[in-house]
Amino acid sequence: MADADVSITIEFDLEFETDPVGATLDIAVPSAPSDDARQALLDNVERTMVGSRQNLVFQSVQRVHGRLERYASRVGDYKVESLIESFAGVDYQRTRTSIHVEWSWAHEAFRFMEFGTSDHTVEGDPLLVFEFDSGEYPFLEDMFGDGPAFLPEVEVSGLPEARAVRDSLNWLRREVGQ
Repeated sequence: MADADVSITIEFDLEFETDPVGATLDIAVPSAPSDDARQALLDNVERTMVGSRQNLVFQSVQRVHGRLERYASRVGDYKVESLIESFAGVDYQRTRTSIHVEWSWAHEAFRFMEFGTSDHTVEGDPLLVFEFDSGEYPFLEDMFGDGPAFLPEVEVSGLPEARAVRDSLNWLRREVGQ
């Protein structure tokens, strides 16, 4: 008996999203020898991508969080906990022929870390109010005592891009390609 050629088509589309910062993943199996074969393949894909412990989407998200923490300590004592905590979770839907997965971070400042910023001025409306630690910023204590600082504007140094999400998606593409 001759071996039969079996053809299964798998379509993979992983997109970086900017509003909110995150990703969408679509995996489709438009052609398979049978619906049972398609469902078995989708079962395996679902387990690997979102269903099992340490699935690939979970690992990708953990890579983002780890990279943000390393970035914050390298670039200058930034607090990134609120960005990490803004993770909106993973949402996925499965149809008869495909799986659609979305994940993102809701914090408005996330995109500034991801893409970086140039030096700029932040203007108050009418004032900016900052709580500060006088031990860390003694010059502000000289100006404002031990209360909050009220400023009409501040000059802010730019940030280099963190590339946390984009690099994690590149990692995910490589993992899926193996």
